[in-house]
Amino acid sequence: MFKLRNLSLFLAVLSLGLSSCSKDSDATPEAAPQVEGTWQFTKEGTITNNQEVLNNYEHTTGCTKDYIEIFGGNVIKDHYFDNPNCQETIDTGTWNKSNNALTFVYQNGNTVNAEIMQLTNTTLKLKFVVSGSTNLIVLTRM
Repeated sequence: MFKLRNLSLFLAVLSLGLSSCSKDSDATPEAAPQVEGTWQFTKEGTITNNQEVLNNYEHTTGCTKDYIEIFGGNVIKDHYFDNPNCQETIDTGTWNKSNNALTFVYQNGNTVNAEIMQLTNTTLKLKFVVSGSTNLIVLTRM
């Protein structure tokens, strides 16, 4: 299974701050789910022959679980705990959203273009291509 560290060079996510309401309704409009927040990696996988194959994300046993912080101001921080003593590695960068597309640009120069497949108050599912393979990542809001 590929390690998400490679794709973290991608993840920084967007703000989907649209709300809607009906002219005929007095109800308070509900805000659309926001991309900004702290998200834990929960599943990873691929799309092969139009079939999604998702597996649990493998966090390093005994360490804090890997997660990503998406901040307003287009800042992203990926937190990984995969080295021998559970020391934290942080990859930082910027993110930009255009419609359902997210672009992540990391300080090391890596750029990842992702498509938002699902965004709710609790789940963010992204699709992106790495080395010709279509990959998926599912994150859960912390």
